[in-house]
Amino acid sequence: MILLTIERERLLKFLNELKRETELIVPVQRLGGVTFEQIEDIDEVNLLEGNPLSSPKQFFFPQTDQLFQLRKGAFTFKEKLKRKKRILFGIRPCDLAALEFCDRFFSREHGGYEDIYYWIRRRNTFLVGINCLKAEENCFCFLCGSGPFARRGYDLQLTPLEDFYLVEVGSSPGDKLVSSYSHYFSAASPGDRREKETLEERTKKEFSHKIDLQKVTNKLSKDGFSGAVIKNEFWEEIGDRCLDCGGCNYVCPTCTCFSILDKTDRNIEVGERMRIWDSCNFSGFTRMASGANPGANKRDRIKRRVFCKLLFSQENQGLPGCVGCGRCLKVCYGEIDILRIAGEIQAK
Repeated sequence: MILLTIERERLLKFLNELKRETELIVPVQRLGGVTFEQIEDIDEVNLLEGNPLSSPKQFFFPQTDQLFQLRKGAFTFKEKLKRKKRILFGIRPCDLAALEFCDRFFSREHGGYEDIYYWIRRRNTFLVGINCLKAEENCFCFLCGSGPFARRGYDLQLTPLEDFYLVEVGSSPGDKLVSSYSHYFSAASPGDRREKETLEERTKKEFSHKIDLQKVTNKLSKDGFSGAVIKNEFWEEIGDRCLDCGGCNYVCPTCTCFSILDKTDRNIEVGERMRIWDSCNFSGFTRMASGANPGANKRDRIKRRVFCKLLFSQENQGLPGCVGCGRCLKVCYGEIDILRIAGEIQAK
């Protein structure tokens, strides 16, 4: 692996040069917190705060996505696919792990079908990650094996050191980029690598959550959704605390549920097909045209979501559906986020 360094003051100059040549998406401070946005002013970059509440998933699998347009008569279809190159900068390790999960879900190998809308965006996006030197209150990435330092999934990965960043090159596009802008970078020393390793070990010790997620997954596997190990009364009590808001789904970087909506103009001459995010916690998610609904019971919906995140995703995609980003802890007023439920299951 190629290891380089870049001085902190030169990093913004580097990003500013990139911005002039391609679309640049970075964490920025807005009213209410940090979010990912395309910027015009390089001074808006914010790397000091924690992970934004909205994940980078939105740039590959948008909350509202027009798939194609159609016209009555000839029934001509026009796909809406954006192929523009862009750079997504400042992604935390948990979100890199979440993108790896989404890559598998939307791939032919693991999902059975390659989603062209996802992959055209994904293949045209260059990823620059940044390792975490602080365990935030709600973070538990260490328990999920997705942080606080990234192992893969990036083109370039930054680690903040004393007055510069250690830069790890993780792909051939990453190698090509640093070669094209070599005047910004210097070779890293063995001491820089050791300092990174020391920082990683120190950060791991900051995590306060001590749940063994593998034991929880084993319990779910043994139960097999039958209620033999984890009784239905447990899920009833969890369901009673759920407010049906869908917040946990909408902030989760690995949730991939969606619905399809067809819209037309007033004269029904021009239409469009939209893909919109949906929530498996909503009572209408599994409702069929006949009115039958296998997910009408809130208990079953909550149960399915937890099984999906901690067991089914592992079986189908080979990765856990939870990366420990902690976003669901921030938004769940019923206090039934994945970590709390896992802790209650482990205690049984």
